[in-house]
Parts: sequence; C-alpha cells; structure tokens
Amino acid sequence: MAMTSRTAWLRVVALIGAVASLTINFGLIDLVDGFTGYVDQARNQVLDVGWGALFGLILPLGLLAQLRAPEARIAGIQQTAVVALALAVSGAAGEQWWYVALAVGIAGLCAILLALHPARRTFLARGRRPEPILLALAAAAIVPSLVYAWRMASAARHGLPPADAVSNGLHHWTAMAALALVVLLLALLAAVGTSGWRIPAISASIAAGAWAISCLLAPAPAPGSEGHAWAWAVLAWAGLTLSVAAWPRTRDEPLAAEPLGEAA
Repeated sequence: MAMTSRTAWLRVVALIGAVASLTINFGLIDLVDGFTGYVDQARNQVLDVGWGALFGLILPLGLLAQLRAPEARIAGIQQTAVVALALAVSGAAGEQWWYVALAVGIAGLCAILLALHPARRTFLARGRRPEPILLALAAAAIVPSLVYAWRMASAARHGLPPADAVSNGLHHWTAMAALALVVLLLALLAAVGTSGWRIPAISASIAAGAWAISCLLAPAPAPGSEGHAWAWAVLAWAGLTLSVAAWPRTRDEPLAAEPLGEAA
C-alpha cells in the first residue's frame, strides 16, 4: 500500500512538473513559435526552438515517462537530473546566475521524484549492456556539442543580441548552451543502457532534429545557428539516433523495484 501511494504521488508530481515546463516556463509556445514565427515575427527562430526543445520536449518527456510503469523508466528521472546539471554548468559558464537558480529548482524536483520512485536505488546503477552504435553516435557529438555550448555561453557572457530572445527573464543564449550539453549527455546515458534507455535516446534525437530544422528554416547567420551545412549534419545524426532507439531490442527488461517491505 505504501509503495502504491508513493508511486501515485510520483505520477502527480511528474505531471505537474511537465505541465509547468510546457506552460508557465513557455516550453510549448516557444517551440511552436520557433517554427511558425507567429509571436515574434520569426526574429529569433533558432533561439526560440532551443528553449522550446529544452523545456517543451526534453524535460517534459522525461517527466511524462513516469506516468506509466515508472519502475522500468528510471532514465526519465536521470534525464531530469541531466537537464539540471546542464543548466547549472551553462549558467556558470555564461555568468547567468538565474539559470543556476533554475537548475537548483529542477534538481529539487528531481530529488522529490527520486524519493518517490519505486526503482530509486537504480538511479546510479550501471546499465545492463552498452549500445555500440549509440556510443559511436555520442562520441561523434562530443566535440561539436562542446564547441557549440562554449560559443553560446560566450554569447551569454558578452550579452550579444538579440536582446528580446527572453523567456521568464532568462535570455536564450544560455539555454542553447544547455541544450547542446543535454543532447550529448542524453546520448551517452542511452548508450550505457540505463533502464528506459529509449527515453533519453528519443529525447536527444528529437531535440537535435528540432534545432536542425529551425536552422534550415532560418537564414544561415541567424543567432544560434551554425549554418545550413551543420544543420543537415545534425539532422542526419538525429535520424540515426532515432532509428537506433526505434529498432526492436530484447534488453529492455525493467530493473526490479524495491521490495514492498523496504518501500514503507
């Protein structure tokens, strides 16, 4: 009974967190506006999609994955922790301290979810078997992701335009740096075979693909873009990563939840 109650609260908290990220943190509207340009007349397409990919895709997907069979999806909680870590690192690198505060808030949410999770003892457990193709794809992303993250953090430190690419008082440059780090870390997380590994793999591929498409829709020198050639390369990477995640596997057995006696 105690485990059932705790799991129910896990779902409630995860749902509230996902809805908040999509709505009051403008995850959904910025994601949509990045592709349509309806709100800001397409002035900041790539920067808007970057914010939307982080708070309208990656963070909500990890949280919403807990609504069904959370004992087999500890990766969703790990994904939330990865977002918090990337925001903290990017905020510090860009000297944007409100991002660090946001990271602390998300880390707090992650801690609550972890305390309620039926498989919380597997949070730091090694995966059963690494995925070689995902490892190769993650390795290929290391240098481009780190270089892009550093460039976006540098833009944040120097306060580069556009000045109106802001959500909840936070400029999107730092979110772009965090997005690059999150995509890389999620690819690595999926590659080591964590329980529910498809969640970070799919999240990373969709977010990277969204960034790439926004770059292709925008002029090549748009803020946050690395040009159309890099956009096509990232789109190909995203497609390969998504294909690997979608390919049937037999290694998705859930890790055991805690015994009922230990859950009380």
